[in-house]
Amino acid sequence: MNTTDLSPTAHPPQAGPSPARVEDAIAAIPARTPRTSTADRLAMRIGLWLLLWSTRPSDDRESAERAHAARLVADATRAEHDVAVARAQSLYGAHRFIR
Repeated sequence: MNTTDLSPTAHPPQAGPSPARVEDAIAAIPARTPRTSTADRLAMRIGLWLLLWSTRPSDDRESAERAHAARLVADATRAEHDVAVARAQSLYGAHRFIR
């Protein structure tokens, strides 16, 4: 049986804020939104430029060829490992683990 507590709460609802308090709160809000300082904006722009510059693609053809060769070796090694695992599973009846 699902029962719901229908007893009154410890804190009954209160009336909304008085109009005088609302006007005081609105008066406390600054008329103009503060802007980020010029020095901070300059620092953020320089930081963004450095980030983009540091992640640029390399123009060095030799390093690109070395990276491609390393990727081919890694792919071949992974393929050899997969073949060895499949062979062991077929020979010994090992169940396949989910990666």
